[in-house]
Amino acid sequence: MINLLRKHEPGVRLFALVFLTLYLELALIRYTSAEVLYLGYFSNFVLISAFLGIGTGFLLAERKWNLLKWAPLAVLGLLAFVLATRIDVTALRQSTGQLFFGRPGNTLEIPLALSLAIIFVTSVFIFAAVAQATARLFKHYTPIVAYSIDIGGSLAGIAVFTLHSALGGNPLQWFAVIFVIFALLNLRHALPVVLTGAVVIAVLMLAKPADRMVSWSPYQRIDVQPVDHGYRILANGIGHQTMVPVGYKEPIYDFPYRTVKQITKRQGYDDALIIGSGGGTDVSYALHYGVKHVDAVEIDPEILAAGRKLHPAQPYSDPRVSAYNTDGRAFMERTDKRYDLIIFALPDSLASFSNLSNIRLESFLFTNESFTQARDLLKEDGVLILYNYYRKDWLVDKLANMLQDVFGHAPAVQSYGTEKQGRLAALAIGPKLQGPKRERGAVTSATDNWPFLYVETRHLPLFYIVVMLFFIACGVLSVTLAGRARLSSVGQHGPFLLMGAAFLLLETKSIVQFSLLFGATWLVNSLVFFAILLSVLLANLVVAKSNMRSPFLPFVALAIALVVQVVFPLNTLLKISDGTLRYLVASVVLFGPIFFANIVFGYFFKDSEQSHVAFGWNLIGTMIGGALEYTSLALGYQTLALVVAFLYLGTAIWAWRQHRTRALASTCSPSLSHR
Repeated sequence: MINLLRKHEPGVRLFALVFLTLYLELALIRYTSAEVLYLGYFSNFVLISAFLGIGTGFLLAERKWNLLKWAPLAVLGLLAFVLATRIDVTALRQSTGQLFFGRPGNTLEIPLALSLAIIFVTSVFIFAAVAQATARLFKHYTPIVAYSIDIGGSLAGIAVFTLHSALGGNPLQWFAVIFVIFALLNLRHALPVVLTGAVVIAVLMLAKPADRMVSWSPYQRIDVQPVDHGYRILANGIGHQTMVPVGYKEPIYDFPYRTVKQITKRQGYDDALIIGSGGGTDVSYALHYGVKHVDAVEIDPEILAAGRKLHPAQPYSDPRVSAYNTDGRAFMERTDKRYDLIIFALPDSLASFSNLSNIRLESFLFTNESFTQARDLLKEDGVLILYNYYRKDWLVDKLANMLQDVFGHAPAVQSYGTEKQGRLAALAIGPKLQGPKRERGAVTSATDNWPFLYVETRHLPLFYIVVMLFFIACGVLSVTLAGRARLSSVGQHGPFLLMGAAFLLLETKSIVQFSLLFGATWLVNSLVFFAILLSVLLANLVVAKSNMRSPFLPFVALAIALVVQVVFPLNTLLKISDGTLRYLVASVVLFGPIFFANIVFGYFFKDSEQSHVAFGWNLIGTMIGGALEYTSLALGYQTLALVVAFLYLGTAIWAWRQHRTRALASTCSPSLSHR
């Protein structure tokens, strides 16, 4: 066994480094997003810093520096900086029609832009250090074999971190694993690494709030804090909800059972569906007012567990309640029940669903298509109710417009307080319940293609434009500092740059649309990543076993697959009741382009003379893709397929010109030698 490991030591080390890269990437994304709230609104911020760092590390493979030995200290520095500058969230921000929570300041009074820049640069260094060591091992194998080992390590890193998170893993455990791997990769200097890891663990332990119970769900950090009459739940530091007895909450909790009952002249509700049931307070109000049966749907298992254990009224223990830990949209699609009352009960996580996109956990709940699903689940005299602190009048108007689009008449709207006080409001509508006519505002309705409830109109907010330019500038700077900005290098590796940008967009689009079909749960997210990486491995196998002389056929297949994605109405798949059949059809439609895109990549990559440089350029290209992903705020996700098509068209033209130049050179060389 030992001899076998020694024989394949480069491959084992390569696998371990890539495993570390993915595990570290996911851990930093989870941890920094929980502690630095603004990263939740730039969902791919840390991910893009990882891509930039990995690409830079590959481009620095031939430099003599050994960056890996400094990576543990950089991780310590990053975590210390994040913890030293955090503060509780108390302010609401709005910028160019984008609504989001923010911090009014921080303990060190460091400007936000500078804080984000420090986090970004430090993350880039960490991943560049690991990637430099990774790239130096590529030379031991052919490009396709090295790339396949890389994908295998990525799969393992994602699988282990996903399993660890599902089992209740927390930052103490995540970073303990990371520093153990750091030590194993550097046995000669293992003691300093272990000591650094011990300091990291101590810092994380000291940073844990003493007055809270802290747990980590697959989505976010959940804090439970005792308050008068019950408990308060915080999600990533945001005050999310409270678990208190009936009578201690805002009047919107009574709205369905007092105001709406008076409007509809009904006696009560037999069956209710509460989406976003959280800790159970909405459920306890339903039971208090005599609802005969409640289906309570909550996506976050830790919030649901807190409600079951700590809510003073113990609503989840009541035999009239059936609790479901799943995505609300997915539940509505799969149930065949009809309800007297459906409540969207404060499902505003303000947390990102995917590290690749701007989608939040609740984004697909607040679309015209989702409201249509809810309408179809109502009984003839049923009622759909939304209530929350909407905070801005335009957001209430937007929801009212969408409900009017779906039901054909305006909802009844009741507001409490003012914008300054947070604009607490409730909206009620049903087949037989309508409110007074309303003038439509200038807001844009959210749809499954453009699921951005908290954006006022279709446009690209200024601060996203700034971030896009920042990403692109960092990519250019990285290539320049690595000494790879020469025209010859750009000309040779330009196709890899474009393919990196296109693939990231393609991956993002597939993940977002897959979540629409199967629910925005962590399990769906993880399975999609696994499927994507497996399709990459399969494409590598096809490239390795075939003897393609031209990328023409893969390009044609890719073009056809992209056209199918654009013209095929994914919503029709929701009508397929068989989950397995729906999964297979969706996989063909959504992952087909990814498969053919990787055959195209593999064709160019297999003959690359400097595979580590080509791979570096490809990863730098993801910076462009990460920047372009923000255009979905203006274009929607379906249109991203056209952007992907243009990028691959650019790849094909660039590659054809390279081929033509080489052909001309080979034709001219005999005559030159003859002279």
